[in-house]
Amino acid sequence: MPTAQNTARTWERNKSRKETRRARTQPVTPEQVCFPAAAQAMELRRLVVERGKKRESPPLLLLTSAPPDRWNARALLRARRDYWGIESTFHQRLDTTLDEDRSRVRTPNAAHALGLFRRLVVSVGHAWLERARQKKSRASLRTMVTTLRAAGARRALDLVTASAPQPWKHS
Repeated sequence: MPTAQNTARTWERNKSRKETRRARTQPVTPEQVCFPAAAQAMELRRLVVERGKKRESPPLLLLTSAPPDRWNARALLRARRDYWGIESTFHQRLDTTLDEDRSRVRTPNAAHALGLFRRLVVSVGHAWLERARQKKSRASLRTMVTTLRAAGARRALDLVTASAPQPWKHS
């Protein structure tokens, strides 16, 4: 039987759509779900109303190691929603634009250095887009690259975008 601890519902406007999320949790054991450290299962359902049409997504089933006495359904629902806030902004840029998920770099130092450069590129790109929005000009990657080249930032751009970086020769 559903209780306040194992069910939760949220309502919000998301991109001009009305969205309802419902979560139902149930305590589980690792043996029941054949997954190590599992403590709870959660069923997540979304209902989106856009232009008067209702669209319900298929249920999403999730497992977590968070114990029910510390993370109830409401806390898990909020954590799941907050996750997408991070993923859809910064990590999406790293994953799609810079293909970070398919990186074959495995040594910790190289992964750290490459990660720093990727984040530098995203930060520079974000600053560029914000500046273009403030000036109400058309913002694009091509425009950004052209401007950086004209501003004498060619070396930095080459270092960050090169597939096989070479040492710079001082001129």
